[in-house]
Formats: sequence, structure tokens, C-alpha cells
Amino acid sequence: MSRPLEKESLPRAVGLHQVVDLAWPIVVSMLSYTAMSVADTLFVSQLGTPQLASMGLALSTHFTVHSFGDGLLTGLKVAVAQRTGARDEGAVERLLWLGLWLALGMGAVEMSLAFGADVAFTLQGASPETSAHAASYFAVRVLGGPLAFGTYALSSWLQGRGETRLPMVATLAANATNIALDPLLIHGLGPVPAMGVAGAAAATVLAYGVSFVILAARLRREIARYPRRPGRPLMGLVWRLGAPLGLRSALHVGSFAVFSAILAQVGDAHLAAHVVTVRIISVSFLPGMGIGEACSILAGQLVGAGRASEIADLRRHGLRLAAGLMAVCGLVFVLAPDPLLGIFDPTPEVLVLARDLLLVGAAFQVFDAACNVFQGVLNGAGDTRFVMLAGVTTQWLVMLPVGWALAMPAGLGALGAWLGLTAEIVCFAAITWWRVRRRPWARDDNRARVGCAEPIRA
Repeated sequence: MSRPLEKESLPRAVGLHQVVDLAWPIVVSMLSYTAMSVADTLFVSQLGTPQLASMGLALSTHFTVHSFGDGLLTGLKVAVAQRTGARDEGAVERLLWLGLWLALGMGAVEMSLAFGADVAFTLQGASPETSAHAASYFAVRVLGGPLAFGTYALSSWLQGRGETRLPMVATLAANATNIALDPLLIHGLGPVPAMGVAGAAAATVLAYGVSFVILAARLRREIARYPRRPGRPLMGLVWRLGAPLGLRSALHVGSFAVFSAILAQVGDAHLAAHVVTVRIISVSFLPGMGIGEACSILAGQLVGAGRASEIADLRRHGLRLAAGLMAVCGLVFVLAPDPLLGIFDPTPEVLVLARDLLLVGAAFQVFDAACNVFQGVLNGAGDTRFVMLAGVTTQWLVMLPVGWALAMPAGLGALGAWLGLTAEIVCFAAITWWRVRRRPWARDDNRARVGCAEPIRA
């Protein structure tokens, strides 16, 4: 277990090496989680187009109800990073149990949503067969809420301290479990009955259980020894940092649920093409997200250590790294769309639609890199409310209206919807770039605002 980051242990200047050192395990973790979804999609795609379309519908809905908790726990990560930079070991210890309590409460709420899933998906406008499959997947997935939140809570606490490799190991183990269980639970084997789409959800839940056990076993001494009552000041800090992130995350995923519902009304082929393309595109935007998370951790530690003036250099290093990686991925999408899409064995109609979506995805790669880095820097510096407002505005006032207009009245279907998505990404990149250029962390009241000036008492 790494010790809290001492002020003198911070390098004189945070450079590309520090970003890469923190980012690559996060990138591997995110790619591994994406591989879990890709594996689920590959096996489910063998069942038929309605089942494949139901995955997109169910995952969008699940992420909507799960996302506020993830955002709140991201606020926990920022709080841990800031308190680590401030060398406030007492607060860092209490934040561990705060994360676990939050995970338990939010997981219990999510489990209750298993009831009534049929009605929720019927109201979204998909075909009866697609709705039934989506409901079966969702009902199983939400039962794993406590395990999913618990895993993210422990990972967030470790990452805030600068330990990103142990969460990566736990994620890789979870991915291996998921891939091994998918064919068994989806298609059945011997005494194990075929569960269909619900089997993919069950495999994911069990994989989260493996990840949680690995993290909890490694932190068993800290869990047993650290104070279990975090105190109101720390709860207030996590809420101030995490609630905007949670609200933004919920509304962000909610906007994509509406986005998927629009495509469901266009047709199953358009929704299936969207699902397949998102799985491929995620290979590129998750590395960008990982680099953004590394920038968030370092920005939080710099703010806590009283070195917020160095965030500008951090932002430049993160942007160069993320933009370079994502531009290469975009080039691959342009040059080799058919081999990538062929992995999912799509129908001819889905293949034609998905080719166009891959070209659109290639076009916004660099802008998406900028979004990830700029919002990561702003979140780590404590400017989470602005990130929330910018994200909600561009998603609900740009992506959805433009995407709907181009998909439905203009008759472009999935291609039109993705052009609306591109407009949202470009607008969000521009707004967050403007905010970063203003350097909100340099305000005189910033340290008091994020609570980093003095140790936080219980």
C-alpha cells in the first residue's frame, strides 16, 4: 500500500512521465471493463438482432440509474487526491469507510429497481421482443449494484492516493471471469441452463464480485483499522465535489438513454449499428478518459499541496498524450472499418449503417480527447459544478435536439443522430477549453472553496 503523497515527494514539475505513470493502469482498467461489454455483445449478437438491440437499450438505462453513484464516488476520488496532496492522513483514512457506506446505500437503492423493469422498457418504444430481452438483462444487472459500487469505491480511494495498479489487476481478473462465464451462462452447457441476454448480465455481476473480493482482501487491514465514522465535514466535502459529478453523470447517461430511444424508434437495425459502433469506438475514447482521470488525480494533489499554478503544464501534457492516441485510433477506423465491424457478424443492413457511424466517430476523436483532459483538470481542481453545467447544456440542448432533427425529420437515421453527438462533443470541448484558459483554480478563494487549506477534523 502506498503512503499518502508527501509534499516533498511531488516532483518539482509534473511532466508527461507522471501523467503516463498514473494513466496507463487506468487506461488498461477502462479498456478491460470495455472488453467485458464487448464480450457480452459478441456472445449476445449470436442470438439475433432484437437481442443485440436490447443490449444497447438495457445498458443505457442501467447506466442512467447507476451513474449518479459513480459520479458521487468520483467526488470521493477527488477528495482523497486533495487530502493526499495536503498530507491530511486522518481525512484520507476516514474517506475509505465513507466510500464503503455510500456504496452500500446506493447499491441497495439500485437493487430495488429490479421490480417493474418490464414496464420501463415498454415505455421506451422498442419492439415487444427487444423490450422483453432488455428487461431481463436489466433486472439481473441491478442486483449487482452493491458489488459494482463497492468495487468503484475502493478503486477510487486507491486512485486518489496515486495507486492505480491494484485496481487494474482487480479489473483484469474481473474481465477474465466475465469472458469465461459468458458462453456458459448465455448459451448454457450441461446442467447449466441457457439464460440468454440475462446470462450476460449475470456474468458481469459475478465478475464485479471477483474484483471487489480482490480489492477488499488487499485492503483488509485498512478496512479493519480505519475509523468507520467519516464525520460531517468530510461528508460535506465529498458531496460538494461529487454531487455535481453525479448529477452530470446521471443526466449524461440519461441523454444517451433518450438517444438510444430515438434510434429504437427509427428501427432495430439503426439501434444495433449504434450499439456495435459504440463498442468499437470505446476502444479509443476510454484511453482518453483514463488520461483525463490521471489529470484529475494530479490536479487534485497539486491543489491540495498548494501548487495549483502547475496545472497549466499538466493540462498541456495530458492533451498531447490523449489527442495523439485518439487520432491514431481514428485513422484505424477510417482505414479498416470492415475488419472491425466483422467481429460482431452484423447483418448487411447493420454493416452499411455502422460503416458511416465509424467515419463520424473518427472525425471527433481529437475533440473528444480535449473534452476528457479539460474536464479532468477542472474536476481535480474542484470546479465540478461548472463541468456539470457545461455537460448538461451541451447534451440536452445540442446533442438531443440536433440528433433528433437529423435522425427523424431529416430522415438520416443513426447517421443523423451521430452528427448531433459530434456537435455536442465539439461544443463541450470549446466550453471547457475556455474555462481552463481562465484558470479558475488560481482564484484567491480556491483553496478555501475546495477545503484544502487546513486538515479536516472529524
